[in-house]
Formats: sequence, C-alpha cells, structure tokens
Amino acid sequence: MRRLAGLALVVLAAFVLAAPARAQTAERIDRYDVEIVIEDDGSLTVTETIDYDFGATPRHGIIREIPTSFRYDDTYDREYPLTVRSVTATDASADYGIEHPGGGITAIRVGDPDRTITGRHTYVLTYRVEAALNGFPDHDELYWNAIGDEWDVPIANARALVRAPGEILQTACYAGYEGSVLPCAKAEAQGSTARFAERDLQPYEGMTVVVSLPKGAVPEPAPVLVERWSPTRAFALNRSTGAASGGLLALAVGGIGYLIWRTGRDRRWRGGQVDQVMGNATGEAQSVPLFEGGTSAPVEFAPPEDLRPGQIGTLMDERANTLDVTATIVDLAVRGYLLIQEIPKEGLFGSADWTLIRLEKDDGDLLTYERRVLEGLFQDGTEVTLSSLKSTFAARLEGVEESLYVDAVARGWFTARPDKVRSTWNRRGWLLLLSGLGLTFVLARWTHWGLLGIPVIVAGLLLVWFDRLMPARTPKGTATLRRVRGFRTVIETAETHMSRWAEDENVFTRFLPYAIVFGCTDKWAKAFEGLARVQDTSWYLSPRPFIYADFADSMGGFAVSSGGMLASVPAASGSSGFGGGGFSGGGGGGGGGGSW
Repeated sequence: MRRLAGLALVVLAAFVLAAPARAQTAERIDRYDVEIVIEDDGSLTVTETIDYDFGATPRHGIIREIPTSFRYDDTYDREYPLTVRSVTATDASADYGIEHPGGGITAIRVGDPDRTITGRHTYVLTYRVEAALNGFPDHDELYWNAIGDEWDVPIANARALVRAPGEILQTACYAGYEGSVLPCAKAEAQGSTARFAERDLQPYEGMTVVVSLPKGAVPEPAPVLVERWSPTRAFALNRSTGAASGGLLALAVGGIGYLIWRTGRDRRWRGGQVDQVMGNATGEAQSVPLFEGGTSAPVEFAPPEDLRPGQIGTLMDERANTLDVTATIVDLAVRGYLLIQEIPKEGLFGSADWTLIRLEKDDGDLLTYERRVLEGLFQDGTEVTLSSLKSTFAARLEGVEESLYVDAVARGWFTARPDKVRSTWNRRGWLLLLSGLGLTFVLARWTHWGLLGIPVIVAGLLLVWFDRLMPARTPKGTATLRRVRGFRTVIETAETHMSRWAEDENVFTRFLPYAIVFGCTDKWAKAFEGLARVQDTSWYLSPRPFIYADFADSMGGFAVSSGGMLASVPAASGSSGFGGGGFSGGGGGGGGGGSW
C-alpha cells in the first residue's frame, strides 16, 4: 500500500509541475492596447498594440480581421472605409497584406510566409477609419468595438484610450461575449480623454467603448451607406422603369419586324400577272405585297426552264439540304448515271439498305452540283452501300450545298447566297443578344434599371430566330418560283391530268425526283395506279414486283434513310474530368484575429 501511495504522489506531483509548462506553450495575448483618436474631421486614427505570445508553436505572424461593412437595414449596408497607415513588429516580420475574405471583413495579414517564429512579439497596427461616428439630435457618439469578439485566444489585459477634439460628455463600456451588457472594470473620462480597461478576456470575448461628444465638436456625422444588391431592386418595376422598358420593347420588336419587312421580302416585277412572271419592258420591280407571297403562275406540265430537282428545292425553301441531294440521286439514276439496288431488311428489327452502282456514262452535261453528288457518292469505288456513307458523306455534302447556292445566285434568283445572308443576320442577332446581356448586367448591378436591358435581349433573340426570313429573292427568282409552284400543282393533282400523260412514256419515273422534292411521292404514285402503261424502273432494282404503291413506299424509305445517312457526322470523342446596447451592438470596429 505504501508503494502504491508513493507512486500516486509522484504521478500527481508530475502532473502539477507539468501543467504550468503546458500552459506556457499555449498562445495568448498578454496585452492589447487600443488608442482611438477622433480627428477634427470626424474620422478615426486607431493604433492597436498587440503583445502576442505564440508559445512554442511555430507561426508566421498574426491576422487582424476588422469588420468594415455591416447590415444597416433591409436595403443598405453601412461601410467603414479603412486605410492601413503602418504596421511594425518587434523581432518579427512586419510585412503585411490586405485581404477581403468576404462577409464585410478587411483582414491584415502580418508576417513572413517563408519564416516562422515562436514566443512573445509585439505588433503595432495603425489605420484610419472614416464615417464611424453616429449623429443624434443632442450629441454625437462613438460606439466602437475596441477589442473584437472573434479572437480565439485569451487576452490578459485589454485597455482602450479615446482622445476627442472636444470635451467628452459621457462614457460607457461593455465586456464579455456578444450581446453582453456587463460593465468593464474601468471606464472614466477627463476632459477630452477617456480610458477603459478589462482583464482576463476569454477567447471570443470582447470590449466595446462608447463616448459622447457635444454637437459641433466634429462635422455632422453621416454614415456611408451602400445599397445591397437584390433582384427585386435591380429589376425594379415602377412607373418609370415600366414605361421605359415597355417603350423600348415595342421599339425593338417593331424595329426587328420592320427590318424583316424591308430586307427579307422578295422582289417582283411591276405589272399584271404576265409581267410579274415574264418581266416587263422597263424592268421596274417592287417588294412583293402583303398576302401575295404564295401566288403561283398557271399550271405547267414540265419543270420550268428544265430545272433539276435540286435547283427547285433550293429555290423553294432558300435552303440546299439533304432532301435536294436525295432527289438529285434519284434523278441521276433515272437519267442513267447510277443504279439503286434495294437490299431487303433481315429479321424483325433489321433495317433496309440500298446499294448504289455507278454506270459508265459521260457526265460532261451534268451541272456542278450534280457532278459533286456523283463524285461524292463514289469517291471510294463504283459500288457503295447507302449505310457505308454514314459519317463520311457529310463533309462532301457541304460542297454539294455550296454548289447549289452558287448556282442559285448565278441564275439571278438571289442577290447573295441565302446561307450567307442567314449567317450574317444570325451573327448580328447574337451580337445584339450578347450586348443586351452585358447591358442588363451593368444596369442590374449598379442601378435599378435592369429591365431596360431586356428589350435588347428580346431583339437579339428575334433576330437569331428569324434569320431564316432575311434571304430575299430577286424579281427573276420570284417569277421562277411562281412557275415552279404551277408545276408543283400539277404533280400534287396528277390524277386530274392523266389523260394528258396517257401516251407519255416514263413520265412517272421522269418526274418522280420532283415529287420527292415537293413531298408528294404518294400522291404521284397513286395517280398512276390505274394507268396500264408500264413505266421503266430499270434504274431501281428490287426483289419485289413493281407496284406503284409499294414503289412509292420504297422511295419514301430511301429518301428518309439517305437524308439521315448523308448528313450524319462522326461522333465526337474525348474525355472529361473533375479536379471558408451591449457588446457589438451595432458599432464599428470589432472582429478579431489569430495566428497563421
């Protein structure tokens, strides 16, 4: 038992002796003195002397965090503009940097990031604060959190000294945790000087000092208020913003509409219907009047001016697309430049395919775009399946489409390539849209007139959306289009004209490519079901016997499949990855800090 008791006494003595040693290694502030000078202009010059003991833990220096922005009311924040005058340190680096970590905090980081220190060091920070005084009807007041409640170390001795440009009428001091109304150990004033003191502040305890001055000792205090941003204020809807943005919206929409009306309308020759289609003696032209855009010429039983299907498709919708190319492929087959062989689908979920075979025929009379189609199909050989063109023909398709646009301009149907016109207006629309977004951001960020930028955004969106309406046909283009519509009427109502074609050989297959462009393949085939004359379909090889309805279905399937296959582009490849009144009762100053 004696041995056990002796051992216990030894352990207890060791613990008691070790406790002071451990306490000495903990960080603390031995002395924290704050001198606040109220200048004649009402600003503050604050000098903080911080006797900081880092203990045995290596540190670079201290961080002093000072709140410089507080919530004032539902609309404004109160700002305390702060300027650092100087920083000194004993036996430590006095290098410092100013940081703004957020939350209305201005942080002064003191120390050398490449050097650590231990033990006791004294730092002196001097800074100027503006607009810190509060004005009341009978006095002016300094309400200042001299020692902030954000220090995470104990403070053994805290003192504050306030010097004023006039007699101090009254003082108050509070110490403790946030919201404390406990008085400080010392708070006294004599003349224009007030002194305050408190001992043994624990981590996150602070000290607030209050002094009142007679009116006139300093200029009338005025807080610096900065309006807090919010969507409702940035996009405030009132009589002024509503009227201005509404008027600008009407102007923007009307302006875009007028621009489309003036720029995007087709032109036609002046005069009667004959002059409009065939031209007048003077060549005088005008914009196509409203409600006259769908006018067509009398019916025509053959393509006007021997136009090819791809040309007609481009003229009609102002676009060179895969449907025009598909109709061109069929047209080339009908004219003997290639064979189309149907490959039946296999299994319930299989899909049909087609083999294209190039024939030995001189292509000297082909148009440029037709030659490009033919060369693009058979670039890798004289026999190719339609499915094998997937992801490879798209690049060649651009050349075909370009040739169609060039051909349309060369024939005088357009003054400029429709694709280039759409692209130009699309870019202008995006530029207007981005300008509107930038204007909206600026107005919403710094004013209440954010709504004023919305009409510009709407105008940009309208221009992007309606860029398709900007290409305009020339009088010749409008005249040719009306003749094409007359020919389309014949194809769409073929059953009423069968007597005219009763003796015309192969009219069904000869005009089939045009029916594909017009989107009426089924109507065209149905009209010929009762015709006894057999059509030459040797250019299309199928395992099934020729029946008009079945043949129309096959052509429809070929058109859909070729449209998807020819425009298909290779799938993109790549990778992606993925790589902080009582104490603090509305006064300035405060904050805290620590080591780093």
